[in-house]
Amino acid sequence: MLLVILASLLLQSPAPSELVLEGTITAADRYKWLEREFDVPENTARIDVETSFTEAAQGTALEYGIYDPVRFRGASRFSKTSFFLSRTAATPSYYPGDLPAGTWRLLMGVPSIRDGVTSRYRMVIRLTPDGPSQPSPTALAPAIAASGPRWYQGDLHTHTMHSDGFGCADGRGGVGPCGVVQVVEAAARRGLDFVAVTDHNTTSHHQELVNLQPRYDHMLLLRGQEVTSFFGHANVFGTSEMVDFRIGHPGITATTVFAQAHRLGGLVAVNHPGRETGEKCTGCGWNAPDTDWSQVDAMEVVNQFTVSGPTAGEPFWQTRLNEGRRITGVGGSDDHGASTRAGSAVGTPTNVIFAESLTESALLAGIRAGHVYVKTRGPEGPDVRFTAPDLKVSMGDVVTLDAAVKRVQFRIVVSNGAGQRAEVIRNGKVPDDAVSAPFTSAEATFQVALEVSRGDNVRVIVRDGGGVTVFTNPIYFR
Repeated sequence: MLLVILASLLLQSPAPSELVLEGTITAADRYKWLEREFDVPENTARIDVETSFTEAAQGTALEYGIYDPVRFRGASRFSKTSFFLSRTAATPSYYPGDLPAGTWRLLMGVPSIRDGVTSRYRMVIRLTPDGPSQPSPTALAPAIAASGPRWYQGDLHTHTMHSDGFGCADGRGGVGPCGVVQVVEAAARRGLDFVAVTDHNTTSHHQELVNLQPRYDHMLLLRGQEVTSFFGHANVFGTSEMVDFRIGHPGITATTVFAQAHRLGGLVAVNHPGRETGEKCTGCGWNAPDTDWSQVDAMEVVNQFTVSGPTAGEPFWQTRLNEGRRITGVGGSDDHGASTRAGSAVGTPTNVIFAESLTESALLAGIRAGHVYVKTRGPEGPDVRFTAPDLKVSMGDVVTLDAAVKRVQFRIVVSNGAGQRAEVIRNGKVPDDAVSAPFTSAEATFQVALEVSRGDNVRVIVRDGGGVTVFTNPIYFR
């Protein structure tokens, strides 16, 4: 837990500086455009503006806009009392792009104020410098209704027309490009708490996520990009800055790409590592030379409907775990056709993440902590809690053993799993007596004691006659 807290602190954004502009307006300012100047320093990554004024009940109204040193950057009339601009995204009606140093101007229009009324206005400007992690572009969206510590369900891998998502119903009985909104609506239909859009080698879709977020107050739209190289694919979450994808180009390796992603505050998840790669699917499996697995935060163990078999991710992941790596297992639909007509896979599989709140930073912290399990067939699947109660730890946690070998009691609680059974897996193998009988009720508990050694990883799968329905992340022993 201490490592998670330290990692979270290291990824904090640099502290923004704050400017406050205050003043008064009267009837003499009616129908005028007033400007207030402020200075933006070099290497500013984001500008946030919050506005307020008094005497609205007395007929006062104000509207806002902003200019950088050379051009107009947007206006919002009465539609917004706060807005932001950054290099890669901006509040709708404002323009993203570089934030040049120099004198900027806040525009304040006065369409209405009654005679004899004096209104006080206040504009707070926060300037965030460049740093390892910038606030999410959706930070100024309305508060997500479903908040607080709990398990949240969602999809970490989808595509739109911003790359190769071309399998959506086109309204004429055929299929065509997928709009971001079609992915989001498909996720909403499945009742997901979050959905990531991860188009290949671009972040151009992030502005659409900003535009759409206010319409979905029960679901978080998560920023992602699929770094797609000739030697493998990896999702990066938590930044809108472009991550270099040219692995194999002179001076560019998986190590340099992952290091760049982390400098930007991103989380790295290697996708479908066990898939075939070659002429039919260049780079689909992971074979980047000299991969530094210590820089990989997560790995896609289930890709869409591929749960087991020669191209599944589980054997590849288990090999890394047995090497002593601590890499969180996740799943992703990799959907390219988010509409009912075209057979959307959005939400299959479903990641279930324990997070302190439904925010980008909290979800990514939950993944880094390994507090994740995956329902291979979608959100309707069984729920699992996997703990070692005597040690007060659960999936994803690391236990420091005080002896070379220790006998540990594990507890598995399964909900909505009647007819299924749980298997406890130690270092990729199922020990004797580590398989439950088929569950006879909707909620069941299975307990098993195993001897563990330093270096072991212990996790759980749940299966029925059709195969694996859930897998958890391990508890690690060091």
